[in-house]
Order: sequence, then C-alpha cells, then structure tokens
Amino acid sequence: MEFTTIAKAKKETKLSYLGGINTSSKIAKNMKVNVMTYCLYLSPAYTSGYDVCEYSTVECRLGCLATSGRAKIDIRSNHNIISKARIAKTKLFFEQRDFFFGWLIAEIEMYKRKAERLGYVFNVRLNGISDIDWQNEIAFFGLNIFETFSDIQFYDYTKNHNKFNNKPLNYDLTYSYHGRNWDICLELLNKGVNIAMVFNVKKETELPLTYKGYTVVNGDLNDNRVADAKGLIVGLKWKRIENKANEERVLKSVFVVNPTDEGFNK
Repeated sequence: MEFTTIAKAKKETKLSYLGGINTSSKIAKNMKVNVMTYCLYLSPAYTSGYDVCEYSTVECRLGCLATSGRAKIDIRSNHNIISKARIAKTKLFFEQRDFFFGWLIAEIEMYKRKAERLGYVFNVRLNGISDIDWQNEIAFFGLNIFETFSDIQFYDYTKNHNKFNNKPLNYDLTYSYHGRNWDICLELLNKGVNIAMVFNVKKETELPLTYKGYTVVNGDLNDNRVADAKGLIVGLKWKRIENKANEERVLKSVFVVNPTDEGFNK
C-alpha cells in the first residue's frame, strides 16, 4: 500500500479517519482552554494481535477505557464498529508502516492548519489508549514523529518509565501509577514528573487534596496535561466500563486508590 491522499486512504481502508480532534469527551474539554488536540486511538494491549502496551498490568487491561464512553455504547449495540476500526488501524501501524505514517503526518498537518485558522493552540496525543514508544518509531527520512514535527507539542500518559530517558523537548509525559510501582512514582515525582493516579470516587470534588504528601490536581477538568504544574499527582476519578465483573475486580485491586487507603487526605 502506498499513501497518496487522505481521501484515497479512507477509500482503500474503509476507515473514516486515522486520528482526530474531539474524539472523546475528555479530549473535547481541551477546547475550553483554547487547545485543539489531535488524538490517535489504537487497539490497546494485545487485542489486535500486536502488543502496544508493553508495561500493562492485569488490572489496567481489565479496566481499560477502550470499553468506556462512545465505545461502551457501540459495544451495547452489538456493532463493535469502534473496536474493529481500532484493530484495523493498529494492524496498519505494524503491517503497512509507511502508509500509516504518511496518513498520520497528513492528518496532523491538516488539523494543525485548522487549529491555527480558528485561533487554537494545537497539540497531539498519539497514545489515546496505547503506550507505544514513539521515540523509537521512525516516520520518514530517519526521523521520528517528534523530530518530524519539532514545532508541535506532543503529550501522553505512560507506564513505561524508560521513556523519560532522553525524552524529546516537545514531548510531555505523565507517568501512570498502577498499584505496584510507587517506588518509581516517588523517584519521578522528586524529579518534577507528574503521576496519574485513579481514585475510586464518584465525583471530581471527592478527589483528595493530597496523597502521601503530594498535591493532587483534578485531571478530569480537561486532558491538557502539558499545562499542569510539575511534581504533583494528577487525580482521575474511576470511569465506568462495560464489563461489570471486570470493573468490580479492578475496584478491589491495588490499581485504584480508595478513600480508605493510607495517604488519602480529604
């Protein structure tokens, strides 16, 4: 396959898009702070046959947001259009690398122009529900995506602490707590890195003020992690998923911080 135009790529793959803006309710909240975010959603973990979440845990796979929001509605309809599209995109990344990056670059350029025309700050999140190390993925001419778009701000959440080694200047990373990595979280916090942490609360107002002495900010107001102060915890309330048995299991695990846990400061 050879990429030529977005229109031909859509026709050839029968996909409506590769990535986009306002692709989730939380990403859409960035518009309220004058930021337009292009986000890419691939199929998480190894649900496509390829592993895109090398550092995933049992709990994060069970509680993955891949089955929340619009995807949850799609699953209930028995159509599974969203999950099938994500699998197809992931296979494109692994099996048609030049085609994938040609399309990705074209979409980023298109939405960057749109953001500039409408007066928005533009940024990019490539790991919507994946955890690919894009620093090691060559797009074109020996350059990775951060080098290809050195004038664009990228950001992601990650469980891969190795990404912080020689991180590109235009790549903002928030490290994710999963219940068994507090030692790494502590080390990174003390270096000024932010830690994303899921709390078992029903409302954003129930998030703690601090956790184990570190300031907690509300990470659900928007997804623009680039603007956060550094060396703090980004609190995220638990998001409901389609499989209730999985949800119950995750909520009882170390993955989610409960109000009764030591360090939770109301």
